[in-house]
Parts: sequence; structure tokens; C-alpha cells
Amino acid sequence: MKRKIEKNYVNELWESINSNFEAFVDTGSQENLHQFRVYVKKLRAFIVLLDDALKQDKLARAFKPIKKIFKHAGKIREAYINLQMSSHYDLKNEEFVQQHVNEIEREVINFRLNAKKYQKILKQVYESIGEELQETRNDRINNFYHHQLTHIASTLEKIEFTEILHDCRKQIKTLVYNRKIVGKALEGKLNFNAEYLDQLQEHIGNWHDTVVAIQLFSAPAFNGQPVIAKIKRQSTRLRKSINELSKDFFVRATFKESAK
Repeated sequence: MKRKIEKNYVNELWESINSNFEAFVDTGSQENLHQFRVYVKKLRAFIVLLDDALKQDKLARAFKPIKKIFKHAGKIREAYINLQMSSHYDLKNEEFVQQHVNEIEREVINFRLNAKKYQKILKQVYESIGEELQETRNDRINNFYHHQLTHIASTLEKIEFTEILHDCRKQIKTLVYNRKIVGKALEGKLNFNAEYLDQLQEHIGNWHDTVVAIQLFSAPAFNGQPVIAKIKRQSTRLRKSINELSKDFFVRATFKESAK
């Protein structure tokens, strides 16, 4: 992959990171905050790929300062999602709602107070990454995908419904996020079933959401045992689906998708 292609892709991601950052600071929109985090994840996925292919960690070190901003955004996002979940499951607890509303308001204010500093960090990270980009051999990109798929297949041979599976989902998403930009490098060397992988990671993500919901709403203050029982049944169904989807993972992940 030529450096120019890498640079253009980083520019594309950066435009979305920056525009969503600015929109969130201006409006406080949760959707802009969500998109900001999504595009930061996509940039990180690309950096993981390039550093591995180049046998280095220069890009990861250049990217590191953005993690503080990402975590701050995540704190706001988590409080918002907790509120959404309580509404979705119709679990009413005034103290819980007020606590999370207050946290969102407080952290949005703090985020805005730090906006200029964060903007400066974002710019520095962007420039540092641009300086470190270099041409990457296609065979090394191909090897990265093959090794990652092999490792994921090994993890899924005997599934553990723990954080290990959640980490496995992150690995899958890294491969899916980078699929389009590395398409030419993989062409004819390694088939890649993005549709299957996306379906699997979505099921894992939904299962993890049920785990979080059960932990969150098991507090006595909610008196939510009927709802907890419902979420547990949903979690069980998802576990069965994941077990089925993960069978013969490597074969299914590298089975060429039919043309659409």
C-alpha cells in the first residue's frame, strides 16, 4: 500500500473526527459524540494494522495522546447509554436518572472547558501520524489478516463468555474497519467474508450489552427482577447464536462473499 493511499485515508478519517468533535462541542449532540468515537476507533484500527505490518510502534506512540480525549468522551457516552437502557427496559429510578443526567451535564461542561486543549492535541496527533506514514508491503498486510483470523479462530474454538470474548470482538472489528482500504492488498490472496464477521461481532456486542445491563440493574434500588430475568433469557439466546455462528470460524471468515 502506497504512502499516498494511507495519507488520503488518514485525511478522510481525520475530517470526520474533527467535524464531529467540533459539532459535539457546539451542540452537545450525543450522535456527534458517538461518531467521534467511532472514527477514532477506525483510525486506531488502521494504526494497529500498519504498525504490525511494519514491525514497529511509532504510529501507536503518535496516536497515544488522543486516548485521554477518547476516554473523556466515553465517560459521557456511558452515562447516556445507561439512561437509554433504563428507559428501554422501563426501569424507573429517579435517583439513578438524576445521577446520570448530572454526570452528563458536568462532563459536557468539562469537555467544553478543555476543548481548545483537546483540539491542539488532535492537531498534533494528526501531524505526528502523517510524518510517520510509510509504504507498507501488501504481503505483510495479508499476513496480518491471516494471523489475526487464525488467532480469533483459536479463541473461538472453546468460547469463554468473559471479557476475552469482548476483546475478540475488538479484533474482528479491527479487520472489518480496515477491509475497504486494504482490499487490493488482500485481493486474490485471502478471501474475507466481511458480512459474516460483522454479523458475529454484532451478536457478541449485543451479548455484552446484556451482561452490562444485568450488572447495572441488579441493584436492589431498581427492584427489577422480572426485567433481569427477561434480559438473562435474551443473553442465553445470544450465547447460543454466538456458539452457532463461531463454528468453523476460519472457513466461514475466509469464504468469499457472493457478488451483490
